[in-house]
Amino acid sequence: ASEQTRGWNEHVDSIRQDIRFAVRTLAKNPVFTAVTVLTLALGIGANSAIFSVVNGVLLKPLPYPHPEQLLRVYQNTTTATSSTPGPISAVNLDDWRARRRSLTDLGGYWYSDGQSGTDLTGAGEPQRLAATFVTPGFWNTLGVAPALGRVPRDEEMVRGGNDRVVVLSHDFFVRQFGGQRTIVGQKITLGDESFEVTGVMPEGFRYPSSHVDVYVPFSTIPDNSIPRIRPVRILAMIGRMRPGVTVAQASAELNAIATGLAKEYPDDNGGAAAASAIPLQESIVGKVRTSLLVLLGAVAFVLLMTSMNIASLLLARANTREREIAIRAALGAARSRIVAQLFIESLVLAIAGGILGVALAVFGSRLLVQLGAGQLPRGEDVGVDGTVLLFTAGASIVTGIAFGLIPALRASRPELQRSLREGARGATRGGGGLRNALVVAEVALAMILVVGAGLMTRSFIKLTRVDLGFVPASRLAVNFTISTQRHTTPSDMQGVYASILDKVRTLPGVAAAGAIRDLPFRGDGETIPILPEGSSRGPSGDMPTATIMFTSDGFFSAMGVPLIAGRDLARSDRADMPMVFVVNQAFAKRFFRGQNAVGRNVSLGTNRLTGKTMTAAIVGLVGDVHQNSVDETPEPRVYASIQQAFRAKVNLVVRTTENPALMIKRVEDAIHSVEPQQTITAAFTLDEAIGEAVARPRLLTVLLGLFGALGLVMGALGIYGVLAYLVTQRTREIGVRVALGAQSSDVLGMVVGSGLRLAGLGVAIGLVGAFGLTRVMSGVLFGVTATDPLTFGSVAVVLLIVSAVASWLPALRAARVDPLVAMRAD
Repeated sequence: ASEQTRGWNEHVDSIRQDIRFAVRTLAKNPVFTAVTVLTLALGIGANSAIFSVVNGVLLKPLPYPHPEQLLRVYQNTTTATSSTPGPISAVNLDDWRARRRSLTDLGGYWYSDGQSGTDLTGAGEPQRLAATFVTPGFWNTLGVAPALGRVPRDEEMVRGGNDRVVVLSHDFFVRQFGGQRTIVGQKITLGDESFEVTGVMPEGFRYPSSHVDVYVPFSTIPDNSIPRIRPVRILAMIGRMRPGVTVAQASAELNAIATGLAKEYPDDNGGAAAASAIPLQESIVGKVRTSLLVLLGAVAFVLLMTSMNIASLLLARANTREREIAIRAALGAARSRIVAQLFIESLVLAIAGGILGVALAVFGSRLLVQLGAGQLPRGEDVGVDGTVLLFTAGASIVTGIAFGLIPALRASRPELQRSLREGARGATRGGGGLRNALVVAEVALAMILVVGAGLMTRSFIKLTRVDLGFVPASRLAVNFTISTQRHTTPSDMQGVYASILDKVRTLPGVAAAGAIRDLPFRGDGETIPILPEGSSRGPSGDMPTATIMFTSDGFFSAMGVPLIAGRDLARSDRADMPMVFVVNQAFAKRFFRGQNAVGRNVSLGTNRLTGKTMTAAIVGLVGDVHQNSVDETPEPRVYASIQQAFRAKVNLVVRTTENPALMIKRVEDAIHSVEPQQTITAAFTLDEAIGEAVARPRLLTVLLGLFGALGLVMGALGIYGVLAYLVTQRTREIGVRVALGAQSSDVLGMVVGSGLRLAGLGVAIGLVGAFGLTRVMSGVLFGVTATDPLTFGSVAVVLLIVSAVASWLPALRAARVDPLVAMRAD
């Protein structure tokens, strides 16, 4: 045992000596050390920053008990050609809960960022709170215990029960009530009604959004705001599977329930005869998964190129140290000790770069979340934690091995006789083949990175050029909800609605004003069964569906949506007049095969109270609007007059002749002059709304562009370094050539040709790699294929041009070699 201990101590002492020697050696070369450490810090820091996002968004489990059992559940809207996952009505959800078997529970909620909310009064100035309206089953499904108090019981979240109860989010609890635990059991006023605070959720609970202030029973929403009928599908659903149940089994059962309800209530469940379910985490991550994995792969390439560049530097540096290494070998140093010493120098550099990279990762991760503009799911979970630090340590060590091992092995085999005889001039020998191979690999990686950046850039440009169906310039929107407590009748609420519109239209600088319940990129309408004349029901007797939007007169003009045929909705379209619709082009194309839809009628099913078939006349045709995303294919929509189908939520759109951002305060003042207690949920320009809608592709474009530029620079530096080394190595040969009559152009051609041969080989290999690897980007591209020939060809040409420029500088130096000086130096 003592013998083993002595051997271990000697080994540790040897490592300590090597570390001290490495630090002293690197300190003697401050420029080399600083450049290497900073280069490593950028590569490792960028990788750690991206990994922190991947870790927070994709890898961390959801903060709920047994998160693998949680599902996001959808009632699908089906047509002859598609099945689209969507929300459910409160009535259907009750039936689903009663008939479930494979789920321990199933709950629903309504939350829309900047849309769903309630007014807090009686606690200073009235303020609009972001609210999630939840149904029975919501709390049991998630299974998270509150930090204070309790969550409401299922029987407290139904009409007729004691449903005036509220749960506070932790952030709101601290912000509004200073974290006072006595708030539990007290009453607060929401929407002019008294609610009892039953509990406060823990700090880490942020479902369905980190912006939520309060959780309120959905049953408290009156019918004159959101009717509680089957056709009104607004609730998102979550479910928890029983142990041992698979996602496929749960989906099959829910699908059977949806099919059964569609048969029982064909008029109310048109097109809703199917269901689906996916893991909850997958639903939260959504499309961002592919984007993040693409970024992680790209930044890994950057780190690999960094390692190659530094390996090339170390090879050159090792050649300059041949005499030193030869002397150590001649004095009896074993090759293993020499390898260990050189390898530890590499690890010291890598660790120093990793430590600095952690600081860059902290800054970079915060910047990435900000660049995501709130469109990055689970952004609050992104940060440099223990997992990220472990990743950084691992990346540093692996990088140190990657760039340090081969140079250390090569440098430990000096030709003693030549090295001792020639001294520093031994640096001109050997290592050229390996350095050339590293440069070819760098150019190939640069090709892949720049192709990816080029594809994403072209995709983003096409995305920004999409015709959204409206004009965002010089327009603002103010979102608010008319109080159903202060205004209890539809006519009263409609009067306030109309008065606010009339007041805003009189403001200086206002060219037009209108309103809609759901603004593009800020919500959607309601799915309703609808049967246009000339159409027929589906095989199961179900009616086709469309999305209904609730708008005021003048909305299309204010929004810049073109009126193609017929007329706009008008104030005269009142509740006591026949129902009228304006439809979009997608509606006319699907149901009337592109023929004129104006003057045609549609059936809306049977009125439960009168037993009569409800109909509406189409009075106008407007262009298609991209409602949910920039890259969507517009779906059939009908626009109803708010006078005939009132909704309390309002998005007031104003077209201005002045700066819209400066007009917001003026519009808000006009609203308050009509309704002094009216709270404002949000106010913004439409340009800002579009900016948020393209935040994710913009982030991916910017980062891939940055990584592509880094790859291009590193590839150029690699070629420059190899050729500069080649010129130094072949100075005497070049001098002899010049002395024998070689022209400067001959020398230039020789050096530039060497660089272009390396670059050409790298570009060829990179083209093959890019063709295979960029296919994973298909899911994040718009209007561009992953094998777009224009992008591939352009990048190849750019890389060759950059390589030629990088080769030109060493070539000029070679062309200026004085043959007498060169041969005398030898």
